Amino acid sequence: MATATGEALVTGGALLAAGGSVVLVCLTVTATLDGRQTPLDIADTFYGTHFGDLQGWAQGCYAPKSSVRQGTSTITPELKPASAPHAPPGPGPHTGKDRDTRRPGRIYVTYTKLNKTTQRSYSGRTSMVIDLNKDLEAQANLAVASRDLNHHVNKDENAEPKSPGFLPAVRDEFDVGTAVNYANRYGDVAYWRIRGREQQLIDFQGGAQSGHQAPYLTENIQRGVAKDNPLGRLFHDAATKHWGQLHPYTGD
Repeated sequence: MATATGEALVTGGALLAAGGSVVLVCLTVTATLDGRQTPLDIADTFYGTHFGDLQGWAQGCYAPKSSVRQGTSTITPELKPASAPHAPPGPGPHTGKDRDTRRPGRIYVTYTKLNKTTQRSYSGRTSMVIDLNKDLEAQANLAVASRDLNHHVNKDENAEPKSPGFLPAVRDEFDVGTAVNYANRYGDVAYWRIRGREQQLIDFQGGAQSGHQAPYLTENIQRGVAKDNPLGRLFHDAATKHWGQLHPYTGD
């Protein structure tokens, strides 16, 4: 128990120390202004820490964990039912024409594709705006098929390999959130999970070429999550908590 607590404090402390990075500061400020969860809020959810309570952190007296800022929503991935691992936030009861109302959200998916020439795999991720009232698995498959055609490539995703030797992409895991605007993706725990899952897939297959010498074991030239990404450990832990650990953490 003491070891786990120590690891949580070290991880949380590292995240807070990384607060000087432009990426983390911008994400935190933007989320706060929009009334959404900040990276520190989500870190507190996973590790049971109080780094999002900056006033309490400075005074040594924290608000009860049940307290929530007015206008924000809590993210509690541990309460997600095992019988419905990809269920989106539950809608209220539908009656009449409400049953046909579109409920937009975003689906995040990991996939692999084998290069039949080199016998090496490429692992990647993609996302797409979907209708949360429709079949999620079918929409996850559509997102992967679209990405396989180099459609729906978002700005923080690696470019798809062009070699004609690749077989069609095979879907791995998927999860859903509500960030219709991709700029709000950090407010979806599903995004954190899929980022961690992508990197674990790459490591499981043998690691990105950028961190190894030839002969290479994968078709991934770059890592999915940079070694020095301040949120890398959180991505990894979010994926592990949801799907189990496919490969140990390889970040800094």
